[in-house]
Amino acid sequence: MDSNKHTFQEIARLILLNRYGKAEKSQIIELQKWLKESEENRNFYNKVLSRSYLEEGLEEYMQYDADDAWKQLKTKMHPRKKQFFVRSLPYAAIVAVIVGLTVWFQDRNSKQDAELQNVVTNVILPGSPKAQLVLSDGRQIELEAKGKGLCRRVEGENFENNGQLLDYRQRKFVENTVQVHTLRIPRGGEYQIILSDSTRVWVNADSELQYPDRFTGEQRKVVLKGEAYFEVAKDSLRPFYVEVGDMNVKVLGTSFNISAYPNSKRQTTLVDGCVTINWNQQQVTLHPGQQATETTRELQVRQVNVSNYVGWIDRRFVFKDKRLGEILEDLERWYDVEVFVTDDKIRDLHLTANFQKYEKIDKVLEIIEYAACVKFEIKDRMIIVRLD
Repeated sequence: MDSNKHTFQEIARLILLNRYGKAEKSQIIELQKWLKESEENRNFYNKVLSRSYLEEGLEEYMQYDADDAWKQLKTKMHPRKKQFFVRSLPYAAIVAVIVGLTVWFQDRNSKQDAELQNVVTNVILPGSPKAQLVLSDGRQIELEAKGKGLCRRVEGENFENNGQLLDYRQRKFVENTVQVHTLRIPRGGEYQIILSDSTRVWVNADSELQYPDRFTGEQRKVVLKGEAYFEVAKDSLRPFYVEVGDMNVKVLGTSFNISAYPNSKRQTTLVDGCVTINWNQQQVTLHPGQQATETTRELQVRQVNVSNYVGWIDRRFVFKDKRLGEILEDLERWYDVEVFVTDDKIRDLHLTANFQKYEKIDKVLEIIEYAACVKFEIKDRMIIVRLD
């Protein structure tokens, strides 16, 4: 490979574009010319495309058309002089190939290896299923799927884990006493859990859920920090409580979302069923499609489009006239980056958008740039935002 003409990243991108029918005529000609340069190039090309993990890694990213979503958003906006959009495969797919190149070229000279390593480590990828489970005795178990090292079960405990879902429905209790567990989700992570009563919970990035390994007595209770979506199993004899600081949410069999990040207003959004919220000597009852938001002194109830608040569990970011400051906080947690805003006016801009949660951050920032008239600059894992 002639590294003076092509970087590894450029060749990886050309291979992917050609493989999935996205390459333009000039790109196909360029790739064909590169293949004719040497047998080494041809062997490299065949080696990359023969790797089974390539197909598996790209499968999820090829199931949606990000370009189409962008076009739909763009048609709703006024045309601008600047054109930010460039057709390309999701960058995470390119990274998958570059990781493969690192293995293939591991015996090459150190300069080439250093270039590859620099490309891989500086890419900002979307989050993924990962969490830390803290047991009642203080043991900490990493639940992220890591090949053969995946934790599926711990002796004496009542759960199973598959790298994306923690399941407590196994009813073989070794201990007579109830064990309290804590599920911690880092920035750049998300996880699902099924509690012993079959209640299913989606826990978002930078959040924490504390719960018993089994429910006893006349109520079911969990403690939440951050954000989670609940599908509570019906049990008319035992109401389900979510404790969020000094706020209590009571349900029977209900689907709802709670967002309670530090320094943000706590919100409960009801999808189905009925919930009662107690806070600051006030009690409100929500019906489907309603949201309760914490203010300085009281809970304010309003009708909302619930998809704007629960889209994250369906692998979407849905923003409906949302403050850019809040959107940037969402991106910080999901992509595990730091955002620096050069002008406080930027935080009060409002944006409506709908895009794939596992999209590369470059595309997400393009959409926000176009819609909100701001400009982003990426420096390592810092994103600087300026007015355009």
